[in-house]
Amino acid sequence: MLIVGAGSGNDAAGALRRGVAEVVALEIDPAIIALGRQYHPERPYDSARVRVVVDDARSYFATCDERFDVISFGLLDSHTLGSAMTNQRLDHFVYTRESLAHARTLLAEGGVLTLTFEPPRPFIADRLGRQLREVFGEEPLAFRIPAGKYGWGGVFFVAGDVEGARARIAADPQLAGLVSQWQELRPVKLPGRAATTTDDWPYLYLQYREIPRLYFLLGGALLVMLFVAQRILGVRIVGGNWTAGCWHFFFLGAAFMLLEVQNISKAAVVLGNTWWVSAVIISGVLTMILLANAVAARLPRLPVQPVYLLLWGSCLGLYFVNLSRFAFLPYGTKAAAVGALTTLPMFFSGIIFVRSFAQTPAKHLALGANLFGALVGGLLQSITFIAGIKALLLIVAGLYVLAFVTQRGVVRAPATKRSPTPRAGDRHLRPGAVERPPLPGAVERLPTPAPLASA
Repeated sequence: MLIVGAGSGNDAAGALRRGVAEVVALEIDPAIIALGRQYHPERPYDSARVRVVVDDARSYFATCDERFDVISFGLLDSHTLGSAMTNQRLDHFVYTRESLAHARTLLAEGGVLTLTFEPPRPFIADRLGRQLREVFGEEPLAFRIPAGKYGWGGVFFVAGDVEGARARIAADPQLAGLVSQWQELRPVKLPGRAATTTDDWPYLYLQYREIPRLYFLLGGALLVMLFVAQRILGVRIVGGNWTAGCWHFFFLGAAFMLLEVQNISKAAVVLGNTWWVSAVIISGVLTMILLANAVAARLPRLPVQPVYLLLWGSCLGLYFVNLSRFAFLPYGTKAAAVGALTTLPMFFSGIIFVRSFAQTPAKHLALGANLFGALVGGLLQSITFIAGIKALLLIVAGLYVLAFVTQRGVVRAPATKRSPTPRAGDRHLRPGAVERPPLPGAVERLPTPAPLASA
């Protein structure tokens, strides 16, 4: 038996009580495993029949070469509509159609897959039932377990050898009566109208392809903060004094941040939805930035037109690359491969940024525009709720096209004359300060000469 989301050991303890010969307890969080070892009264993880595996479900599915009589999906992670509006989508990729199809390949002949889920809305149960029907080719057995002293309950699905499962239930009169009672008390309706979730659109808790209202509220709050800051600080509206060169840096920043968000989402399918994904992608980003700076320093006359072509080509290439093909590799190898592939466009965009930033005379405006672009790029990731994750790569490529078009606005900084060495009695001004004439009627006092500093 394979338990997906073994938690602190309740499902493993139940399997041992029913005489299961071998149990593989799969859990992503080692801290929860440690709590189960220490506090579970039945000590299931101390049994020789239980093998604990700390890994993400999708990562384990890709590397497992065993076959199981029973695969049981426990109550994984959040099971809350709130996760539809945040980036903490820890369990989304476990319930996609691709994930369930992969789990089916691990079933032995005559095996069954069970899935327990407490859906906060009816469409979620309908979605899971439809996906199981599409993957296994037949209607799953479904009934709702009511909440009680043993837990939340939830909808219980059985797929695979459904006829064999029905026969086993019928052979146990007590269990058959209980299941019949549950089905009459709260029948589970599965009309099959809910859209299925995929690795490209994994949003289990969204009923339709729409942007959650929270993102509009966040965008509105940012605009209000910007307006209030303008009134209090007396600054101009952002973009009001921008040149074409500033918009060039704006588009570079938006594409960069949007690409990073997209990479983390895509890598989660291969590397598992853990903090390691962020570590791998961010490490890849920093590595590519360092390499871009090194290349720009060694090849200062490198033409940027071929770099743009490589940038667009890498973005479009990632659109067609299925990263899940790397899932079977050892973790270190696939982490290096996924990190390098997904951050490759940042290497080319880094070269472009270094060249452009060195040429612009208004570096403060360029950096500010770049940061605002990154903010907008982070907000643009909400488009995935409608178009899917892969579509972001096309938007990224379009933003880099706009960056190319506006690059002509970047003007090479004019050569500045070296300031003369100050002499005793001269006014000492801070860098960038402007000397102002004395006020009418004011008596100007000569400064006291400063002592010489030691070497």
